[in-house]
Amino acid sequence: MKITHVIRGDDHMINSFKQKQIYDAMGWKVPNFAHIPLIHSEKGKKLSKRDNASTLEDYVKIGIISDALRNYLLRLGWSHKDKEIFTKQESIELFNLNGVGKSPSKLDMARIYSINETYIKTIDERDLFLFFKEYVSKYKKSIDQSKEAILLKSMNFLKNKAKTLEDIWNNAQYIIKDQIEIGVDDKKLIDDLSKKVITDFIVEYENLKSLSRENLEPIIKSLINKHKTNFKGVGQPLRIALVGSRFGPGLYDVILSLDKATVINRLKKI
Repeated sequence: MKITHVIRGDDHMINSFKQKQIYDAMGWKVPNFAHIPLIHSEKGKKLSKRDNASTLEDYVKIGIISDALRNYLLRLGWSHKDKEIFTKQESIELFNLNGVGKSPSKLDMARIYSINETYIKTIDERDLFLFFKEYVSKYKKSIDQSKEAILLKSMNFLKNKAKTLEDIWNNAQYIIKDQIEIGVDDKKLIDDLSKKVITDFIVEYENLKSLSRENLEPIIKSLINKHKTNFKGVGQPLRIALVGSRFGPGLYDVILSLDKATVINRLKKI
């Protein structure tokens, strides 16, 4: 039958004896049987078809990278020394049944996010962008081609606070959308001082001949001193005006990722 190994859950161990008799009776070569511990749910119970356990598609939908999920499933009940992250080729070369544990493994969503975050932060940014682009085209709204270059360039900071591709999508909304919406709670943070900060920043920003972090930092420091505030007092209103939220990527990254006209236009709307 050209079957060399039968690897399955240890709940099928009892079937092996009858199946071996069939192989012997048919004159077939008996394959190597291996029975491994079952996977338990986060509640510690054996997973079954009735548990509505997540499909692979469910993980992909929330932005789990395929390589990260493969790595997680590989490590679920198997180990090789203290190594945690495996390339596909390493998985093929290093896997053997001797590394399979004897106790049931527990499905751990936090661990899946952790491994996915590691992949997001360490893989080549061009590869990350391709994963992101494929994810967005399948589960979100296709990205305008004119935004692709800046998104690729911005992957180096959009990935910093991301555990999933969904997080990158959320972080990148201020780039993807031409018009942003400021939330109700964030609007309340724009007081008279915030408006003065924004107005003064526009004046300094418009006079810049070239844009860089080195050129922006003196402007921010001067505004902090002028208005007797701190970085949050200057950075928060600018971020709200540019991103639509007080949360998001670093201020300098945000300013430098948008073209000058867009920055000025968004700030003047406040």
